[in-house]
Amino acid sequence: MKTNRLQNLIPVYLALVLPLVLPLTLPAPDAALAADDQALEVTIHGGVAEIGRNLQLDIEVASPAGRRLSAHDWSVTVTADGEPFLDQPYPTKLLTPADQGSGGLLPAHARFEWAAPVKEGSAVGQRQLTVDFSGKWEDGSTATLTWTGPVQVDFGQEWTADKISSYIERKGLGLFLLAVFGFGLLMSLSPCIYPMIPITLAVIGARSQDKGPAHGLMLSVTYVIGMALVYAVLGALSATVFSGITAFMQSPAVLVPIALIMAVLALSMFGAYELEAPAFLRDKLQGGGGQSGNLLGVLVMGMVAGLVASPCVGPFLAALLVWVATTGNVVLGFFSLFTFGIGMGMLLIGVGTFPSLLGSMPSSGGWMVTVRNGMGLILLAMAFFFVRPGAVLAARYFYPLLGVTTVLVAVFMGAFDGITAETNWWGKVRKGLGICVLLAGILILLLGVAVNLAPHAQFGLGGIPAPTMVTGAPASGGTTGTEAAPDQASAGFEAPREVAFTVVKTGQGVRDFLDRKRAEAKAAGKPVVIDFWANWCVYCKKLDKLVWHDPAVAAEAARFLAIKIDATAPDDAEMEALKQEFKVPGLPRVVFIDSRGQVLHGLSTGFQPADKMLETMREVR
Repeated sequence: MKTNRLQNLIPVYLALVLPLVLPLTLPAPDAALAADDQALEVTIHGGVAEIGRNLQLDIEVASPAGRRLSAHDWSVTVTADGEPFLDQPYPTKLLTPADQGSGGLLPAHARFEWAAPVKEGSAVGQRQLTVDFSGKWEDGSTATLTWTGPVQVDFGQEWTADKISSYIERKGLGLFLLAVFGFGLLMSLSPCIYPMIPITLAVIGARSQDKGPAHGLMLSVTYVIGMALVYAVLGALSATVFSGITAFMQSPAVLVPIALIMAVLALSMFGAYELEAPAFLRDKLQGGGGQSGNLLGVLVMGMVAGLVASPCVGPFLAALLVWVATTGNVVLGFFSLFTFGIGMGMLLIGVGTFPSLLGSMPSSGGWMVTVRNGMGLILLAMAFFFVRPGAVLAARYFYPLLGVTTVLVAVFMGAFDGITAETNWWGKVRKGLGICVLLAGILILLLGVAVNLAPHAQFGLGGIPAPTMVTGAPASGGTTGTEAAPDQASAGFEAPREVAFTVVKTGQGVRDFLDRKRAEAKAAGKPVVIDFWANWCVYCKKLDKLVWHDPAVAAEAARFLAIKIDATAPDDAEMEALKQEFKVPGLPRVVFIDSRGQVLHGLSTGFQPADKMLETMREVR
């Protein structure tokens, strides 16, 4: 009986359960999208949303087997939690074209590129990013995909004024000054500090040789304080109206005197004379031989050394000066750069203390002469580096002068000294080195003769190839070479070998010219690159030679409207206002404007190598 009752209940059970179970065993309708049948992969370009630059997302849609997305009717929407940090996005790019013969269907793995500027002033921190993709399957049904993941909003690796301000706000002024000291310490290990070593030994070594390490340490610290004071003054000046101090330190008015000082000090290293201050100045500084006068003399020589090292500005120091200029705080600028100078001089403190530990060692001999000669060569190399072609001297003057100087150095090194039976092995080696330097000097002289015999037109200003520029009066509205480049490329013309700039100079109505060109570029949907340039700017010429003449950079620049603003002449009111508008702290300064007419301050840059410049230009939409 019980069995019959169970059999009678089975149909009732099935009637109740099957409507609930059966939908779970059937495939999803075409209009729906099963989560396991599709994939949306999002990669954050560079791994970080860098403040002031573009956040770029590489999006890949993997279609399930047997289904294909239409190349039309798709969209990408990106949202983020918390305070908005993204500006208006650029149009999303489809990177994978539709398969031929497929009727406008995308491949199984379709790739898209989404980009939007990260707003300046955005808070540093992690945000949650949501990417929604909507499209159509080949049968007309809707495809909806969503990806969610974290993104870090932060500054890039390079130090900028905004990054420094953010660092102080988050970490405090104390940690910032400690970091500044650390960067100065790292700078002390760079080649920029090498010319200071022989100067330090010459100034401090003789005064501390017989007085012990404590005296040498005291003199060394005083010497470095004098050096740091120079940087502190630069910092204070940067916070005033003289905010273009970094560009001024590259001008011939600074480089030529410094090169002459190095050459004079080098002659002292070669034994032409003993390095001493003039008698009237020495008497005043020493105050009759007193300790205070001695320290004052060392302090003054430290300031001279600081001036010698000042043009060799590292990227962090340049960013630090720009940040100081934005704060306008003279006291903060003074102490920030003073701290940097102390860190930079730590190596020299060790060098200045070291001679006092050599009291028992011989004060003369072949090894000491060779060491001094080596120091002199370092000084001369740095002197000629500062006035090299492309910086100050033209090639036709630089190479003959370098050749004559090298021959003179060979004389001091003993290239013409006689060798006798009593000459030891080191004397022979020194003479051999002198002969090698002599031959190098002769070769350089021959090169100088060749440069002078060659047509001067082959050498641009300073001995570098002069960049090809399309010059036009501000009142004209013709088509530039840059504007014509895309048409030429499509017509099969050879890719440009250098960037063709339209040039406008201070005093030629730069404001009206820029306004008109920016309007033209925006109407044509073209981005703009503006190069603020000056004849006296070393890195401006380096930018022309190494970057704007690079074929890859020139090819990328073909889609830009390229403008060069020649700011060689002293700034007038118009140029001063333009530099403030475009945030130009010094030269060179390359400013980018996107196709919507928006100035991309986060992408603005000074000199950077061609590969870095190319990477920056590719970010501009």
